[in-house]
Amino acid sequence: MSKTTSTPKQKAKIDTHDHHHDHTHAPSILGENVKFEITIPWKEVQKAYARALQDIASTAELKGFRKGKAPLKLVEEKVGKTKIYEESVSRVLSPAYTEEIKKRGIRPIVEPHVHPKSLEEEKDWVFEVETAEAPEVKVAGYKEKVLEKKAKTNIILPGKDEKPATEDEKLRTIFQILLEHTNVRVPEILVRNETSQALSRLVEQLDRLHVTLEDYVKSTQKTIESLRQEYAVSALTSLQLEFILAEISKEEKLEVTDKEIDDIVAAMPDENLRKTSQMPGQRAYIASTLLRRKTVEFLLAL
Repeated sequence: MSKTTSTPKQKAKIDTHDHHHDHTHAPSILGENVKFEITIPWKEVQKAYARALQDIASTAELKGFRKGKAPLKLVEEKVGKTKIYEESVSRVLSPAYTEEIKKRGIRPIVEPHVHPKSLEEEKDWVFEVETAEAPEVKVAGYKEKVLEKKAKTNIILPGKDEKPATEDEKLRTIFQILLEHTNVRVPEILVRNETSQALSRLVEQLDRLHVTLEDYVKSTQKTIESLRQEYAVSALTSLQLEFILAEISKEEKLEVTDKEIDDIVAAMPDENLRKTSQMPGQRAYIASTLLRRKTVEFLLAL
């Protein structure tokens, strides 16, 4: 789940695929996405277009002209308006998105999906934006539920040849209790993203084995849609659990210190890996991993 609870990148991503009907079929347990529109005045589009054309022209190579010295009109004709407008979109959309979420007081935890609604010349451009905020999670009373279950499972009747539960079994039981006890309505866009990523990983693995996705689903007697639903259910459960664990770590005031992160980085055998791990994004990832481990250890120690 990694990407959903870290600091979001304030970068709007254009998504031309129609996702409005590409949802899991469980609206009652999914949370709402945050949706709003962004309007870019045509004057701003024109300015972005001019800057994009200028930048493209600075490196363009046209016959009869030195690199970057061709007239803008000729560069525009060669490259085409469509290509230049595509470049213009990213220039106007990202700052407009950042401004809009500040104005609305939104704290996204995922990169937005952006659907162009109107991109006509001489008119303001309009985009529909979908993103998500962290769902509300209430974990009050979870300890009592875990301890109650733990007390029952620790009773071994005389004469029975039962083995005590392993750590993995205990953890699975605890996770199940947390999921049953806590209602977390995960925004649909998060489930959609996680499902798509899981399917992409599957396709990559199958490619290495020279197997198509179609052949794979036939061999497992499934359909691509049923496989997607299966992955969506798994993604939803995983995301719910991550939000629950994050809330427990806050409730119990569990923290990760800079020294703990430094110790992890210092123990890495590869020097290049140690260097890249000092980047803010990587340190944040290490911190979230350590915090999750601390939370799991706390739960096992109850």
